[in-house]
Amino acid sequence: MQSLAKSRILVTRFPYESRFGGEEVHTLNLMEGLREKGFSVTFMGSCPVLLEEFARRDFEVKRVWFAKPPVTLVWLLLFTLMSPGLFIWAGILMRREKFDILYCLSFGEKLLMSPWAILMKKKVIWLEHARIGKWLTRNPWRVVYSILSRYVKVIVTSRAMKKFLPFAKNVESISCGVSLEKSWALPAEVEKFLHSGFCVVIVCRLTRDKGVDMMDRIVHSQPDVKLIVVGEGDYKFRANERLLVLPNLKRGQLSTLYKSVDLFVLPSTEFDPFGMVAAEAMMAGTATLVSEKCGISYDVRNEREAFVTPATFKEFDRTIKKLKKNPALLAKVGKAGEIFAKKHYTLKRMVDEFEYLLSPVDLKY
Repeated sequence: MQSLAKSRILVTRFPYESRFGGEEVHTLNLMEGLREKGFSVTFMGSCPVLLEEFARRDFEVKRVWFAKPPVTLVWLLLFTLMSPGLFIWAGILMRREKFDILYCLSFGEKLLMSPWAILMKKKVIWLEHARIGKWLTRNPWRVVYSILSRYVKVIVTSRAMKKFLPFAKNVESISCGVSLEKSWALPAEVEKFLHSGFCVVIVCRLTRDKGVDMMDRIVHSQPDVKLIVVGEGDYKFRANERLLVLPNLKRGQLSTLYKSVDLFVLPSTEFDPFGMVAAEAMMAGTATLVSEKCGISYDVRNEREAFVTPATFKEFDRTIKKLKKNPALLAKVGKAGEIFAKKHYTLKRMVDEFEYLLSPVDLKY
């Protein structure tokens, strides 16, 4: 049997384009942690973001063509028509690679590469990090996904995600691990903005499903609230002297920002599989408010480790008004959240759980 020190992981992802977000951070942090434990890691795919980031971290990378996942109507039709040829191509790719564990990120290779890996008696891990929606629940290929899931291990990033995969077998949750980098000085404009007033920060993609429109309304309706937004997207905030929008900050600057504000908010209005930024804010000791749509809300209790509220403007507006007047409660929950995050959401804990899962002992699916 292959020893742990020689276990080889083949990570695959095949969209043609992607953004650097939570899934990418999770994958890179995990693979760096597993490499430190003796695993050999190779990335194979067409995802430009992960190709660049894996190479920058000195992993072996292989740029390979494969069809886009069948998650849109056009690519559902094309993928289905091309599937016989793609299946043969998947077999060729699998046969020419030396690996012990196949770690699949996107839908297409889960369907067509996994069968070859299973036949080759390799361990297969499917990571489900994205929101489970109609692209899977109403996809004709879901039947194949369900059958193959009997022979692989499906990993979700929060306990909340399990309910969205009732048709899958062997589903296990391993919460995301996060870390805070050493604090860096904030830009002068941010330091000046933080100088006075009750300050709230959100860090997310600027789209309505993340609840950014609610925060836009709140900063306009509560004249004693200042809002810092870190992220990019299609949503455009209305101009306001109490609003500061930043496209991005360096990781060390984010650490400083978390510790400098009164409240961190993740107001997702659609299901958010975990909420890594909320875990980071908690780890920084910042009082954190999340909606019930966030996967992390299944782990914490309202007003104990974090604040949890329904995903409506009325509830967020009411909760923020309440918290502005109660700095003692903010401090208490911030401290409890820090203790909780440092126990349950560390990178070490996440990597250790995956190490156990990937150990040479045969998995009983």
